[in-house]
Amino acid sequence: MKIWDIAIRLFHWTLVVAFVMAAYSAFQDKFGIYADMHTYAGVTILILMVWRILWGLVGSESARFSSFVRGPKAIMGYLRHGDTAKCAGHNPLGALSVVAMLLLLLAQAVMGLFATDDMFFSGPLNGEAGSWAGTLTRLHKQLGLVLIGLATFHVLVVLYYTLIKKAGILRAMITGTKAEAKKAPRMASPWLALGVLVPVAATLWFAILG
Repeated sequence: MKIWDIAIRLFHWTLVVAFVMAAYSAFQDKFGIYADMHTYAGVTILILMVWRILWGLVGSESARFSSFVRGPKAIMGYLRHGDTAKCAGHNPLGALSVVAMLLLLLAQAVMGLFATDDMFFSGPLNGEAGSWAGTLTRLHKQLGLVLIGLATFHVLVVLYYTLIKKAGILRAMITGTKAEAKKAPRMASPWLALGVLVPVAATLWFAILG
């Protein structure tokens, strides 16, 4: 049963690559290739976050926030009786991590635009930060470490559900299909996804990088 559209799968794996590049370059001397890598990876993450939020409003049923973000009662019910193999898309508990990661990555990418190391590297909009530059830089560095920890935890959880609980989460994000689900979610057109992405990417890219 198809549960993830091609747009969500491309978003996910593009985000993985961009995040790895941003995290790796963050620990290098930021001049030359590593400065460019960090900047372009950060802007790419920002574009992906904005697109994902919009896709969560108008995209495929399994990608919409209204279909998987639930309240405390649903989360507790899932913890007591839930079976992730039968969840089409994110389960109520996983939805919390999805929303948290989206918001944290969005905040991290925005703060990175204004950050500076006062030596080799400054974000594209650092000149607009004024007296806030130091604070934003410090928060950017601290949140970066938090995100690396959360990403590591996310990988471990996926491996647990894949190898121990046999939920097929990793396979689903590659193929878009899942062997068991209660109901097949409605898929939105990939052309709609492209129609959302192009103006978002073009606007942010040129507004930030010129």
